[in-house]
This record gives sequence, structure tokens and C-alpha cells, in this order.
Amino acid sequence: MEARVHCAERTLSLLASTYLANAEAVKANVGTVVDTVLSQNLFGYISATGIKAETAKRYDMAVQKWIARINSLATGKTPDMRVAGILLMKQTALQAPAILVDNIAKWTTTVVGLLSKSDMASVTTAALQTVLVFMDVVREVPVMRREIASAQVPRINQAVLALAETSTELAESAIETLMYSAYWFPTLFRPLATKTESLCLRILGDPATKVKTETYKRAAECVAALCAVGGKVAVEDQWFQVVQTTLGTIRRCIEHILCVEDSARESGSNQAFDLPELDGDFIVGMPQAADRIGRMTDLLVALFTRPVNVDVPAPVDGVVRVASRLALAPMLAENSKTPRAEHGIVPMLAPQLYREAIRMLAVLVFSMGCNMYPFLGNVARTIGTINTTSVSSPTTTVALYSLIRLCVERYGYGFVVCLPRDVLSSIIDDTQAQSSRAVKVAADSASGLSTPKKRGSGRSQRQAAQMADEQLSRGHLHVQYTDVVHAALNAVLAILEHTPSVLGTELRTQLDSRVLTLLLLEMVGGTDQPHASRQSDAPYRALLCKCLRASVLSPDPWQKAIVPHALAVFTAGLEDSSGEVRVVCADALLAIDPIVHARLPAQLRAPDTDEGMEAESQVPRLVLGTEAGLSAALAEAHLDSPLTARADNKVSAFEKEEEVDNANKRHKSGSYQAAASAEQDAKSVYQEPAPLQDDSSDSNSNSNSNSNSNMRTSFSEDWIKSQDNKDRGTIRQPTYAEPSGTPANPAKPAVSPSQSSSSFAQASSVPEASSAAAKQEAPADGNNGDGDDDIPDIVMEGSDSEDDDV
Repeated sequence: MEARVHCAERTLSLLASTYLANAEAVKANVGTVVDTVLSQNLFGYISATGIKAETAKRYDMAVQKWIARINSLATGKTPDMRVAGILLMKQTALQAPAILVDNIAKWTTTVVGLLSKSDMASVTTAALQTVLVFMDVVREVPVMRREIASAQVPRINQAVLALAETSTELAESAIETLMYSAYWFPTLFRPLATKTESLCLRILGDPATKVKTETYKRAAECVAALCAVGGKVAVEDQWFQVVQTTLGTIRRCIEHILCVEDSARESGSNQAFDLPELDGDFIVGMPQAADRIGRMTDLLVALFTRPVNVDVPAPVDGVVRVASRLALAPMLAENSKTPRAEHGIVPMLAPQLYREAIRMLAVLVFSMGCNMYPFLGNVARTIGTINTTSVSSPTTTVALYSLIRLCVERYGYGFVVCLPRDVLSSIIDDTQAQSSRAVKVAADSASGLSTPKKRGSGRSQRQAAQMADEQLSRGHLHVQYTDVVHAALNAVLAILEHTPSVLGTELRTQLDSRVLTLLLLEMVGGTDQPHASRQSDAPYRALLCKCLRASVLSPDPWQKAIVPHALAVFTAGLEDSSGEVRVVCADALLAIDPIVHARLPAQLRAPDTDEGMEAESQVPRLVLGTEAGLSAALAEAHLDSPLTARADNKVSAFEKEEEVDNANKRHKSGSYQAAASAEQDAKSVYQEPAPLQDDSSDSNSNSNSNSNSNMRTSFSEDWIKSQDNKDRGTIRQPTYAEPSGTPANPAKPAVSPSQSSSSFAQASSVPEASSAAAKQEAPADGNNGDGDDDIPDIVMEGSDSEDDDV
């Protein structure tokens, strides 16, 4: 401790006596001095204990020398010395509030004097920053707040307000200081609330006042802060009144643009701020009205985002209505029954009006949360209006897609179900980032084709002409990412992560093809982008990988399998030069690995047939019925287990498939009498079991060959289909012999009497009917085992099954 105090004492003495000795030294070394004060704890030993009295005395002398030097610099002759002195005051107050308490009166007098003088902008800006730090330090200590703030803060407020009224250049910093003073000391700021509000409204509403955009935002935030000052009116009532007045001002500006007289102005229901009148010339007055709408929107944003200590009644319905009318203003002007010359300017103002409407809706979504659920339909319709009527303005499109992304992330399906489908189509269309550009043919090859000097055989000439045509027709893919593409991809990512089912099969296919095309071209180098451009496109590639990952993890039921291509893209992305792309690809591979089967990799699904579509539409109803009915429905769509083979008749798989197709045709074109007879046959088969025929030799051989097999039940496939059709109410004629087997004797195989040898059918589960059926053993052939040749062709990821529609 002794050594550290001694080191701090020597450093302070060195800085005050050497580095801040004169004006030249201050100008050259002020940065070094500030860094030294920030990096070393030079003022942390003022009240330290456990050190020698002599060391503490020398340290206190060094601190006093430092304070005297910065006081001298703050009142120096040159602006550089004054700026250095004020900044060092600020750093000293931040690190040692005790020093500020001892010197607050003198330092405040010095800084306020600099604010009152017409000094250079750098000196005044440094003084405003230092004053803000003084108030921040004082408000955190209750004792200082009572004893110091009550005496010094009103002086500071008066000086800052006078500076804001006289200097347009320094208005931003001055208004920011007033805003924080109103938040931190509302009671002390109350006498200046009216003057400050008039100043801010003059900046926001006076067309003649031209300041920076940040100054407008600071003025709006200051008006919002004044609502917390209170006074004769409660804080919540004052806040609500300011919001209503702001909305009334926006309505008057809209009516001025549409050249409509305000009927509510005479009755007093449409309140508005007392602002200067707009220019009488519509060429000047309409742009001024649009600018005023923007400034009032800034005020709305500040009112809904700045903190308020009490609960306030928010007029959400009024804000949504104003935003909708603002979005409809260009359309209303275009479709007006009384065309006016003023309406010709409205299309030029349309992008600005759309952006302000989007900002109003965005601030509501951001601040109101679940209270916006009753108004999501109106918000979606306003978005659809802007999307339909907006001109090609990239800034407006980016703002609109950002609003859609915010709403999807906040409200999910509650918002998307209200969104017009045209908006989703526009988002997918704006993800297009590639354009074709033809490659120029080399001059020598072109000249060689045009000059007949070198003649060869006809075959060589034809080959040369064909190659030239291929070169002329070939082109590279030029990828150009823009802010619109980035905003559209962000919106698509939000939809895929929160509401993936709203995108139909067509939109999903279109989206997946575009994302995969861009990523695969980046992977194989199919674009003509230079290296520097490819490095700047890394955020876009990362966003594309995120969209692909979200699409794979939330597939569409009718979506073609994209997992093989996605695996290739993500594997190649592990070697990308961008760290963000590598992280996204590694995360995607970890997420996809559990859903990929090791022996049955993902394949492209085959196009479905009409019969398959019809069967799948009946699956939800059949699931509630019997197992046999479900198996028959899948068998009709060729989605059941492998086709069985008859050993005796040697029926091939092709012939069996042809029989099933013929049966389907007879089912569609058969008459009612045939259906009735088939139903009668099915009933008789079900009620009267077929006789059994015992073949001991076959039974012994089968028992020896299948000693380790389980007992199974074997029924004829036609009986299952006919029973299933009876359950569904549609009867098919059986195409094979009568079903074999009986539930009365489960120990012996079911054999048809009309056959000379046993015919093997696929093992299937039997529904529980009135006659209790037990498990039976079906004779199996030695070659009809678990061979690989029986795997059907439609085993793939996302194949058509009952799980797709259930």
C-alpha cells in the first residue's frame, strides 16, 4: 500500500508539473494525461488508512496541486487549455466524487460561465458533457442530492436552456442535457418545463428550422421526458394528452396532403400542437407536411419507448388507425373523384409516408407486447396495403420486411394467419439475388470463325461452329446481394423458425431452390464474384445457411428431400473463410445428424399418384378404424410392406402390381350389383371359415426350417382388402381364391382346398372382431427371409405414410 500511494503521488506531481506545464505541453500531452488518469487509480487513496502520515501528507499535496492546475487550465487563455481543464475535471469527478463535493461550487461556477460566454463549439461541448457528469454523480448520493443539487442544478438548467435557444449548432447537446435533468431532478426542473417544451416543439414543427436528424430525435425525447415532470396534471394524464395531440397533428398533415378540410377542427375533437402554418404553395407545403409527419412520428416513438414511472393509458387503436390512413393516403389521392393538381406530388411523397406508417406500427409492436393481439388484423392489412401499392423503394421494402420479421417473432401464427399471401410471395421473390451475364467470346476465336483463310474438313468446321455457339450461349451467374435481399432472408428465417407451415409447397420449393442454388454456386465457385466481394458477402452466406438449416429442421409434408444437398453445403461450409459461416454450418450438422438414418439415407421422394393422394386423404379417418383397413389403404397406394411372392404359381412383382391396378380400375368403374355381390362374398368368407387341409410333411419341414421363428397369422391379401373396403363403405371384388386359415385352429397353417400346394401370403395383423382370433404361424420359405431385395423403392425421408397427415 505504501508503495502504491507513493507511485500515485509521483505520477500526479509529474503530470501537473511537466505534462501540463504550459499551453504547448497541454496541446501535445492532453491525450496521454487522460489515458493515464483512466488507466491508473491515481485518486483511490484519498481516505486510505494504514499508511504513514508523511506519505499521506505528500499525497494530499499532490492532489491539491492537481486540482489547482486543472482549475487554472479551465480558465486559461487558449481554447485548448480550457478544453483540457474541463475534460480533466470530468475525469476527476468520475474517479473521485469526494473531490467533486469539495469543489462543486467553484467548478460549477467555472463551467456555467463557459456556457454563458460565446466561446468555441469545442469548449461549449466539453462544458455540456462535464455538467452532465456532475449531475449524474450528484444524483446517486442522497446527501449530495439534497445539499448540492438544489443549489447548483437550477443554475445549470438556466444556462443550458439559454444556450439551446441561441445556438442551433449546439442544440442537440443542450437538449440532451435538459432531458436528463428533467428525468433526474423533475421537481427542480418544473419551473422550466413550459419553456423547454416550446423550444422542442419549435424545433420539431417549424419548417424554417433546419437542424440535424439527431437533433429532432433529442427534441422528441425531451418532450417525452417532460411528461414525467408532473405538476398540476398527473403524469399519466399529461402523457395521454401529449399522445392524443401528436396524433391530431399527424391527421391535420394528412388532410393537408389530401386537400381535405378538417371537419373535426371546428368542433375541437381533433387536437393538435400550436405550430407554424405550412406554406400556401402546395409545391412547398406538401413536402413540409410530410416532414412534419416524420417529426411527429419521432415524438410518438419517444413517448412509447422512454420509461415512465406510472401506468399510462395507451391509445393503441388511434395509432393503428392513423398508420392505416397514412398508408392509404397515396391511394386515396390517386383515386380521388375530384382530381387536383396537388395530387400529382403525392406519389413522390409516398415512400416517406409508408416509412412513417411502418415506424408507428413497429413502435406499437415493440412496446405494447401482448396488448397488440386484438389489432394484429389491422396491422396485417396495413402491411398488405403498403406491399401492394408501394413503389420500388428499397428503403421502404427493407423497413416493411423488418416489421414483418418483428411481428412474426413476437406473435407467430397469430399474426401470419392474418397476413395476405401476396406478402409472402413478395418476400420469397425478393430473395432472388442472382442474374445471368453472358461471357464475351475471345477476339481471336471470333475472328477465326469469320475469316475463311484456314479451311479444313466439313466435320472440323461444324465442331468449331458448335463450340463457338456454346461459348456465346454460356454465361456466368452474377450474384449481387442488397439490403432488400438481406431483409427478405431475415423475414424468411423468422417465418421458417416460428411459423413454417404457412408456406405452401410451391413457395417452399421455390425458396429451397433459390437458397440451395446460391449456396451450391458459392461452394463450387460458379459465380464471377471477386475475392474481396466474396468476403463482404459473408453475412449473406451465413444468413442463407441459417435459412437452409431452418428449412431442413421444419420440413413441409410435400416437400422434396433437400437433406443430401444440405449436408453437402454444410460440410463445405466448415471450410469457409468466415467464422460466422463455419459456426452456423457446424451447428446445422449437429442438428441434422440425429434425423439422418445411417442405412437409409435421405432420397428424393417420388411424385405421388392420384390413387396415393386419394388414399392419404382417407388415412386420418382410417386411423380411427381397424388396422386391416389402414393396411389396405396403404396397399392401394403402394406404400405397404414388400409385395409377396407365390411360390407355386411364380407370380412376379410386376404381375401383382398389374393386378392391383386392374382391381383399382374395377373399383372405380364397377357397378353397384358387383359391389353388392362382393360384399356378400366377403360376409360369407368372414362367417364361414374355409376347411383345413393338414400336410404333415410340409409342416414338419417348415417347423424344422423355422425353428427359431415366432408364431404368426396368415390370411389371404384379398380377404384383408375386402374387409377393409367393407369398413370404409366401398366394396372391391376379390381377385384371388378364397381366404385360407381359420381362427379355430391356430396351430396349423391355413391352406386353400383348391390349391395343390401351399401359397404364401404376407404376414399381417388381424383386427379384433366378434370372433376372437389368436396368433397363427404362416409357413415360410427358406428363401423368403430378410433379404435386401425386398426393400421397396419408396423408402425415403418424408415418404407418404399415415404419419404425414395425422
